Formats: sequence, C-alpha cells, structure tokens
Amino acid sequence: MAVITNDEINAIRNKANIVDIIGSYLPLTQRGKNYVCVCPFHDDHSPSMSVSEEKQIYKCFACGNTGNVFTFVENYEGVNFIDAVAIVAEKAGIDIDKRKLKTNRVLINKDELEMMDIAEKYFQNNLKTEFGTTAMDYLNGRGINEDIIKEFGIGLSLDNGDSLYNLLLKKKYDSKKILEVGLVNDSNGKYYDMFTRRITFPLWDKDGNIVGFSARIYRGEVDTSKYINSRETKLFKKGETLYNYHHAREFVKNEKSVIVVEGFMDAIRLSVEGVRNVVALQGTALTKEQIVLLKKLHVKVILCLDNDNAGEAATLSNGDMLIKEGLEVYVIRLSGEKDPDEYILVHGINAFKENLKNPFTFFDFKMYYLKKNKDLSKSNDLALYINQVLEEVANTGDEILIEVTLNNISKEYNLAMDVLRGKLRGLQKDNKKEVKVVEKKIKEKKDAYLLSADKIIYFMLNGGAYINEYQKKLGFFEDALHREIANEIIYYYQRNNAINPADFISYVSDKETIKDEVMNIVSNGIDDDVSIEIMDGYIARVDELMVKNEIKRLKIELKNETDASKKIEILERITELKKSD
Repeated sequence: MAVITNDEINAIRNKANIVDIIGSYLPLTQRGKNYVCVCPFHDDHSPSMSVSEEKQIYKCFACGNTGNVFTFVENYEGVNFIDAVAIVAEKAGIDIDKRKLKTNRVLINKDELEMMDIAEKYFQNNLKTEFGTTAMDYLNGRGINEDIIKEFGIGLSLDNGDSLYNLLLKKKYDSKKILEVGLVNDSNGKYYDMFTRRITFPLWDKDGNIVGFSARIYRGEVDTSKYINSRETKLFKKGETLYNYHHAREFVKNEKSVIVVEGFMDAIRLSVEGVRNVVALQGTALTKEQIVLLKKLHVKVILCLDNDNAGEAATLSNGDMLIKEGLEVYVIRLSGEKDPDEYILVHGINAFKENLKNPFTFFDFKMYYLKKNKDLSKSNDLALYINQVLEEVANTGDEILIEVTLNNISKEYNLAMDVLRGKLRGLQKDNKKEVKVVEKKIKEKKDAYLLSADKIIYFMLNGGAYINEYQKKLGFFEDALHREIANEIIYYYQRNNAINPADFISYVSDKETIKDEVMNIVSNGIDDDVSIEIMDGYIARVDELMVKNEIKRLKIELKNETDASKKIEILERITELKKSD
C-alpha cells in the first residue's frame, strides 16, 4: 500500500516557498531579509508574525505560534497535517498522488475505519427495506428528507441482535476487533450488536472518518434511554470530537463564526435550514481537545446551548474557558423551547436567524447571569452583584468596556464613581500580583540546564557538524524528553544525510510526545547565531550541571545507604565526579 514518504513531503516543502504560501492568505510586508504580517492566530493589531524566506519558518513574537509552511496551513485552515500537505502542493502547482494522501490518513486504523464504513452502509440500507417504514415516517415527520439522510449518514439498526456482527464476520473481520471498535457487546463470550431497534447517526472525527455512532429510539418506547452512544474506543474519544466539524469548516470560513450547540440533532436541524457553520458538543462541557479544534477555525464562537439551567450554567463555564484561550465569544439564548431543534420546528428558521443577528457579547451574558437569583432591592445582594461585576471588568484589558460599565453602575444604582474606581484599582493590583507570581513560576520551569539543552537541540537542527559535536562532546541528556529529541535528530540525519528545522518539523508532525517541545525550541532559537564555538559553551554548561545533579543524587543515596562497602563506592564516585567538574 503506497504511502507518501517523508522525502516526498520534504520535496514539496522545498518547492513551495513559505513566503508565497503565507502571502496567499495574508498581506506580507518585507522588513529587512524577513517578511512581517498580522498574526492570524491571536487578536493581533500590529504585525507580530515574522516569515523567514531563508529558513522557511514563521514565528509570531506575540503568541509564539511557530512552524513551517505545512504547520501554517494546518493551523490556518484547521486541517490535519496530510491535508495541509495536499493544500500546499496544490497552491505551489505540484502534482502529487492523492491516493497516497488518503492512505496516510487511514493506514493506522485501516480495518477499524473500514468496519465503521460498512456499519454505516448497513444501517442506511436498512432504512430502505420494509423494516424501515416506521423509522422513515418518524424522520420525515421531523422534516428530515432523503437528501439529509444521505448527507448525515442516518440509518436504522434492526431487531435481530447479531445481524451487523454476522455481516462483519462474513467479511473476514476478527471478532475481537469488532468488539474493540464498539460495534458489538460481549455477554459471557457471546457477541451481539451494540445497537438494535434504533435510528443511527454516525459520529465523525475532525477529518471526516466515522469513529462511532449514536442511536435514538423512535417508536415511543418507555423505560429506555432516548439515545445510546458508542462507548469510548481507540477510535472514538467523545471529548476529542465535535459533531459536524468536518462538514462545518468550509462554511465557518465564509460566515467568520462557528455556532456551538449541545446535541447533534440541533446541528442537523440548523444545517437542514441552511445554517451550516454549526458544530455540536454532544453534551454540555467543552474539553481542552474541543477548544483546540475551535481555536483552529480562527473565528468568533457563538454559544447556543439548551434553554435550561444546565445549558445556562454550561454557557457560563464554557465561555470562560474560551475567553481564557483568547477566543471572541458571543451567546444566543433561545426562549420558549428546550433546544435549537425544537425552537426551529415551532418558530421557524427566520426566528432563529433574528436571534443570530443580535447575539449577546459574552460579557453582557455574564452580567445578566450575575443578576440571576439576586434581589437587587436588598443591600447585600446589590453589593454582591456590583463586587462581582467589578471583579469581571478588572480581568479585562478593555479600558472602554471598563469605563462604560462603571458609568452604567454609577447611574443605575446611584453610586459615586470614585468609590467604584477605588474598588476596581484594588482588584487590578491583586490581579497584577497574581500575574507576576505566574510569570515567575513559568520562568522557573526552565532552569539553566533545560535552557542550554534547548539551545543544543536547536544547533543540532542546523546541520551535521552540530550533530557530530553533540555526539563527540556530550552524547547524552539526563532528561528523557531532550534525549528522545536528540535521538530522533540523529536518526533523521543518518537517513537523509541532511537536516534543517523546517524539514524536521514535518518529520515530527505525528510524534505527539516531542512535537510541541520541538516547536518551542525552534521558536526560541529562530534568530540565534549558530556556530560551533557557541554550541561548545552550551555543551560545557549542560555537562557541568549534569555532573552537579549526579553528585546531589549520589549524596542522597549515600545518606540512605547502610552497607559500608557500598558507601565507599559511592564516595569514590563522588570524588571522581568532583575532579571532573
């Protein structure tokens, strides 16, 4: 089975000038030997991103986003690495075998993904049989027609409890693998279908691969869960997916926003009615992985969660998390019906679109939320509310928002501005103290050893001479992470007889344990002067610190050792190390 190789990926990167590719997305201005632009990965108002034509790397000096041409496209387009390779190749006019790119995406879980595709086709075919009449009536009654069924892969699981299982066995799939992907359950060694007598909805990962299913009752059953979902497997991690993400991406770009709803039926309903820039949480709480997916879209987020107390509380907590991650957040709160699906069925899509035209800012929603369950005619509740509002504005850097809020509070509740400003200044001072403590902790995380180790790694990425110098004069890092990166660099160089930061970034794109650290090292070293003499200084520093750390470790070992002969051995080792130090 053909797979695109690292050599082919590097060839594409070498032919695709990073300046031309980034310039196709953003206006670049030449400044010296580099180019600059406004960074698309944070709220940037001045050119913070620098693009090096010489090194074929970009870096934002404000948010730290760094990488090569593939990394940029991957982050900007919100696609995976292999899709980014395809986009870069197309933009650069390079012909590639697209079958290889498809193979790369599915190779690791090939059999598992094939089983999921078979299951979807099986479920869809069931809808077209005599057994699917009632289910089709139910779907049509909810405004879901043939086109929607096809687009969203909606199907039907049958009454007989092992029909899908037997089909997969006939296609020579292993029983244990069928169990592992969550299509069947195990009862004392007897396998039976996970889903029976339910309408099925495929669940996709961010790249559009089916990784699980959700299944809904439709015949008015009682004493049973309305929905059951695939259990978590190596394919399906609920917290790592957003329903409809792969469909919504292209519409998100046009609308410059993404609507986040709770249930997949809400996402389907909105899509049916032409609002296509929508994804679903399949729950209420955002995960870190889902926030990463939303950040990759680089648009404002509109939260439209269910019209109940849980949905309201989730809007608050999710909005807070998104704001902390630097996203622009708005809120829609629908009234009268439980969720967007029911709201549109009752009031129509135009009523929803009117809400969509005028969403709350997240700050305004929070102000509304803080008033809930408070009697502002009572002094204690009023004081609590105003203090909470001041705490919120103290966390913003928006001076206009602060001024507007203070003026509104002063006028509405007849409070002196100097009292409000005094309280606010106190809160802002406390926040600054907290920030300084955090900054200090961050700085302390990278001690002299780690900083020097980072520099040595960066030098090694700049050519074989630096790799040879590392092997000759150091050859080892005491921490596992730098040791692993160094070993990968040596392996890469031995295979390719050449190395540079841009190509190595492509090489580690699928190596989750080291990818982020490599990016950080490249980001922090991108403007460094590189020479053997400077590298030798860092090597000497790392060697010195590793010796000191080993002496410390041996002294602890000596203190705990009771055997006299072993104590002598430890003392001799400490003496040897001190001589070499």
